[in-house]
Amino acid sequence: MSKMNILMLGAAYGLLPAVRILLAGHRVTVVCRASEQSSIASDGAQISFLKRDGTPNTTMSAPGTIGTVKDNALCLAGVDVDLSPFDMVFLAMSEPQYASEDVAGLVRRIGASGLPVVSLMNALPPPFLARLNAFDTVQLRPAYTAWSVWQHLDPALISAASPDAQAVRMDPERTNELSVTLASNFKVAPFEQAAHQELLETLSRDVSAYRQDGRPLPVRLLAHNALHVPMAKWPMLMAGNCRCVGPDGSIVSIAEAVGADPEASQRIYDQTLEVVRAAGAGDGDIVPFSHYARAARGLVRPSSFARAIAAGAPNIERVDKIIQLSGRALGQTIPEIDRIVAQVDVLMARPLAASA
Repeated sequence: MSKMNILMLGAAYGLLPAVRILLAGHRVTVVCRASEQSSIASDGAQISFLKRDGTPNTTMSAPGTIGTVKDNALCLAGVDVDLSPFDMVFLAMSEPQYASEDVAGLVRRIGASGLPVVSLMNALPPPFLARLNAFDTVQLRPAYTAWSVWQHLDPALISAASPDAQAVRMDPERTNELSVTLASNFKVAPFEQAAHQELLETLSRDVSAYRQDGRPLPVRLLAHNALHVPMAKWPMLMAGNCRCVGPDGSIVSIAEAVGADPEASQRIYDQTLEVVRAAGAGDGDIVPFSHYARAARGLVRPSSFARAIAAGAPNIERVDKIIQLSGRALGQTIPEIDRIVAQVDVLMARPLAASA
């Protein structure tokens, strides 16, 4: 097997695909903070796949080492990483993180390098959405913290996944440990260029073929044939993740947000599906509400979206606003989505007003 050199931006959610790809036989370098580098280099990356009751089921691990492009260990680097050895870049940080000056500089260099890029963010980057040719993505500008940064990526070089797998750091102090609470797959839309698609399909085959103690591991990287497949998560995000926070800033689990009023959840889910369909998605690109509702029962923690609001984060991934503005650009105004966005706008303004 010819080893590929993969660059993963982000060591929180990014640890999951990074370890998965490393175990499949490729070289992976993770760009992360100095404290994360130290923790992973010292104790290795530890990934636990949890059962529905929260107890560990399967585990996978990998050693870490500070440096780049080495075999059999996660390599750890900062934003000044040399891009010349790499074949592909994965984006696994939350969207606002790319607005920081140092990360923005790295993204500009990635754009200039001509490397193919796969987004694993809930907030689909504007250059990927531009590939849909459904609407003018400039209309989405208010939804992005790092809008100007994304303009450095060529739409012809970017793809994106539906990051359905749910993973969280149970102990924020143990940055080398990640718990997978929903072991779904990364379904990646096709690249525009055949050479980049071939790289993606190679990764997909190798990740799927890997066996640990003779058994396959969960969370595969799937090279999908539909450009709109990353939008399959939009109804889930709107009906679940974005509704985990109340008007007063209190938060509930995704299971509670979806299950407390199933009729309202399905209504919002189906309304968001209409936005996805208007953007060009077909029935094969979407997930029925019944399937999502079953999976949501096991999501017993609040979404990262809600946790960030409750923690007073100055910026979050505004997937609610991306969906709202996409709908408007496609001629759809949905009052229930407008109410969710307005509520989040008010909550996000509170910390700023308090610090003024």
